[in-house]
Amino acid sequence: MSGKIIEVILRSIFTYIILLILGRIIGRKLISNMTFYDFMIGVLIGSIGVRIALGPRDTPLLALISAIVVTILVIITDYLDIKSINFRKLIDGDPIVLISNGKLLDYNLKKVKITINTLMMELRKKDIFNVDDVAFAVIETDGELSVLPKANKQPITTGDLNISTNTNGLMRDIIIDGKIMYDNLKSTNHDEQWVRQQLKNHNIYSVEEVFYAGLNSSGILCVSTKTKQ
Repeated sequence: MSGKIIEVILRSIFTYIILLILGRIIGRKLISNMTFYDFMIGVLIGSIGVRIALGPRDTPLLALISAIVVTILVIITDYLDIKSINFRKLIDGDPIVLISNGKLLDYNLKKVKITINTLMMELRKKDIFNVDDVAFAVIETDGELSVLPKANKQPITTGDLNISTNTNGLMRDIIIDGKIMYDNLKSTNHDEQWVRQQLKNHNIYSVEEVFYAGLNSSGILCVSTKTKQ
């Protein structure tokens, strides 16, 4: 076996390990929210990986060898992912809770690099328009968002029970990451003084302490504070 082939094999193994590490550093994204930017970054990293694996003087044979080596590494990774829990956690990580009992967990949102607006959009796609209705929202290791509504918000057909209900409506974002959304606040016919009074009712005396606050259709301000670390 020539020295060049051995070099390509070693380069391919090294590149594969580096790409796995970069994947963990970049973090997971909600699959349905992959943007062109995310796609471009993936292609760019992949292209750089190919150049590292093959080196400056690549040939069809060396490219084939590199592809075979990477394929073998993928098969080994998949096998270890099935057989070893510790390896699975190392590669895939753990599910991460983003909402607990109606409260947004800001430190976890920052960890997975998901904005409040993106999370709210995903909740609306699941027919949940009020964050206070959520018992748990978890981003899975594959990037999908799983949501468990609170017990009294489970999807029961009220028509079958002959119960008359009102439309819940959208939750309006009032505070995001310590900043008041004045345009949204104006549309609710409330002012900043009202917001601050509502925060005081929650024993919160500074807007900067609030990670998210939304006004539901019942006129209740749902508040999630920043985590003190």
